[in-house]
Parts: sequence; structure tokens; C-alpha cells
Amino acid sequence: MAKRLQIAEGVIDKVRQNPPQFGALHWDGKLIRDTLGNSGEHLAILVSGSPEYTEGKLLGVPSLVDSTGKSQSDASYDLLEVWELVDNIVALVFDTTSSNSGVNKGAAKLLEERLNKKVFYLACRHHVLEIIVGAIWKLLFGKVLGPDNTLFAKFKDAWNDLDKTIAAETLKINDPWLSVVKTRVVHKLQTLLRRNDSKEITRDDYRECAENAVILLGGIPPRGIHYMKPGAVHQARWMACNLYAGKMFMFSKEMSYNEETFEHLRRINVFLNLFYVPLWMRASSGADAPYYDLQLFHDMIAYREVDKEIAEEVLRKLANHCWYLTEEVVPFVLFSNNPAVTEEIKQEIARKIMITPIPENFRLGKPVFRSIASDTTLTDLVGPDSHTLFQSLHIGNTWLGKPVNQWKEDPDFIVAETFVRNVKVVNDAAERGVKLMTDYATAITTDPQQKAAMLQCVEHHRRLYPDFQKRTLNK
Repeated sequence: MAKRLQIAEGVIDKVRQNPPQFGALHWDGKLIRDTLGNSGEHLAILVSGSPEYTEGKLLGVPSLVDSTGKSQSDASYDLLEVWELVDNIVALVFDTTSSNSGVNKGAAKLLEERLNKKVFYLACRHHVLEIIVGAIWKLLFGKVLGPDNTLFAKFKDAWNDLDKTIAAETLKINDPWLSVVKTRVVHKLQTLLRRNDSKEITRDDYRECAENAVILLGGIPPRGIHYMKPGAVHQARWMACNLYAGKMFMFSKEMSYNEETFEHLRRINVFLNLFYVPLWMRASSGADAPYYDLQLFHDMIAYREVDKEIAEEVLRKLANHCWYLTEEVVPFVLFSNNPAVTEEIKQEIARKIMITPIPENFRLGKPVFRSIASDTTLTDLVGPDSHTLFQSLHIGNTWLGKPVNQWKEDPDFIVAETFVRNVKVVNDAAERGVKLMTDYATAITTDPQQKAAMLQCVEHHRRLYPDFQKRTLNK
């Protein structure tokens, strides 16, 4: 027990001595049952930031009296003080529940007030996308009653009896515009799958999702056509709808769905595989987020001509989640390597920032979401709060006046690029923290101090030995 506390204190000292220069605070809560059978709300709190903690560092998993924004913000701030990281936080990463994102009592707003400075609100892009697909599923199939999706469960039960050797049903894309989109999407997903970069495809279900999309759009993935056994049917699982909707359509004939169900599956899969899946696979890139989110708005405005009902539902949800189309975050696109974000676009954004007055006082609180039209450009979204990037990172902006091809020579640009290209815009780190505290909720001790120390030891050990390969264990 004493050794455990000693290791934990050593971990804290190490972070204090070498904190992330520009840190992002992550948190996520869950109701957990302890060794005595008592249930209570716990909050996984982490910080991420380069160079040492790009994947996130667990600060603690305190228990809460409730799940309100105030309780979450108080617990998070208390740990920041313990770890001496208050001054290092420049961004907040969170799921978009009202307890986190509320205008008046949300944890993000309350934390920003406690920090007493303007910070970036980086709502989890995976969570936003899941809100969108959940709304479409409800629109087409009705509200899911209970934690498990019954249609998923029925398909899972039938899986072993399905003939996987027959040709899968694929999407017939006849619209000329959608045909162009289809060709582009298949090419991008095939390229992504061939690269097989663990930084891009971070989980097996992400790879499966991309492979299924290629199959549904009439292509053959690099690994060939094969089907993974269906997994969890819980509607809260991020990938469940993507994976189940695709497979249900592929095997719709064998499942003998009626015409209405088949048509609903076709419609949701057209949206998922032409627009949703490509965006999901790139969701973790903060530098690309403004471009992709604006493109989705434009695509859905055009998609009204194809499927007005789905397009309108997506646009309705997007209007409430313009987190990456705010004045504060739009400048992130200046650091994008996406060829679609041309030097001309970057130069226009830079000029707009340069001629926009710097606010005397930066407004705290939830960012303002603008209305997006078919002709809205990224430059249109620049405003006074676009200077947040320079204020938060304590850098100059003279490089904005130079040609784009000279920006990389400027030290202030390098600081900003390092931050933007490393900051987390998905809350996967907090999800891993939730998994860790769930795994050890009933282990060894009920003493809060010992429990906190144990989790630090476990995480420390996993950093030292990320796998069980011989070369790792012999370090």
C-alpha cells in the first residue's frame, strides 16, 4: 500500500515538473457499482497535450454527489490544483450533454469561469456525429425503447444462420452528383485502408466500418470481402448503428425485411456511407474539423434534393453543434494539410483575421453558433474572437501577413501548428479513463486514496509496458 502511494506521488511530481505547455482538459462520468454493491457517480478526469501527454494523462476518478455541471467542474478544478496544472489549460474537451455544455450551468462554462480566462470549447466530434445518426435512426425506425436496439439484437441472433458466401446487397447510386461523391469516397477509403496507419485507424471497428462502406458502395477492400460477427447491441455504443445498419442492408434479402424496412435501411446507408463514414474516419483531426463540418452543411443543403427528410434532420442537429465553425476555432484550418484547403483559402482567412480588431476583453462562455447557408465560406466565419488562438498561446500573428509558403519558418506559427495538430477534438481519452475506472471499481480497496493511487499505478505500468511482446518486456 505504501509503495502504491509512493509510485502515485512520483507520477504526480513528474507531471508537475514537465506539464503540457498547452493542455486540454477531458472529463467523462459514469455510474459505477463498488465492492460493497453501492452505485455512485464517478468522473474520469484527464489532461492531454504535447509533447509528453498527447494521448492523455489520467488525473483522477473522484466520486461525485451528483452529475451536475457544478459537481463536475468542481471536481475537475480541484484535481487541476492538486496536479498544479491550472495555468496550463487552454482547451476543454467534453461530450455534448447539457450538464457539460449548458449555457448557464454547464461544466465547461463553470470551469472557464474558475480558470478565469478564455479557453477553446472542443466538443467531442464523435459524440456530435452519434447524435446525428441517432436522430436519423429515430426518424426512420422510431424511438429505441430501452438501452438495447431490438432490431440489432434480432439481426445478431440470426447471424450464424445467414449465408455469408452469397453476394451482399449493395447500394445503387443513380443520382449524378451522388455518383461523383461515391467515386471520391471509395477512393479515399481504399487509400486509407491500404495505408493501414494506426494513427488513422485506431480501432478494429473503425477499420470494419470503412471496409463495410467500400463493400456497400460496390468496391472490394484491400483485405477482400469478409464480415465480422456483430457485436454489442447497446444503442450508446459509438459504432453500433454504422456497423449494424450496413450489415442489415447487406443481408436484407436473407432477413426477409418488408419493403418499408428495406427502404429505410437503404436511405440510412446512403447517408452513412457517402457522408457520415468518411467524416467519422477524419473526426480526430482538429486542423481539418472546420473544413469538414462546413462541407457537411453544404452537402446536406444539396442533399435536400435527394432525401429532404434526412437532410433536414441532419441540418437541424448540426445547427446546434457548430463547435468547429465558431470564430474561435475556424482558424484551426490554417494548419490543415487537406488539399481542398488551398493556399488561397488560407490567405483569405489570414487577411480577414488581420483586419478584424482584437477585442479589449475576450467574451467567456459558450461560443456563438452562426447560421450556415449554401454560400457560407470559412472566411465568413472569422470574427473578433478568432484572435483567441494568439491570446491563448501567447504568440504573435505577424506570420499571417506573409505568403502561406513562408509560414512554417515563423516560430509563432510552429507553436500554433504544434498545438492545433496535437490537440484532441474527440473524447476517446476520457472514454479510456472510464473503462479503467470501471475495470477496477471492485478491485482490492474501497479507500478513495488507495483507489486513486492504484489507478495511477495501473496507468503508469501500461505506459511502461503497452503490450506483451518480448522486446517490450525486456526493456
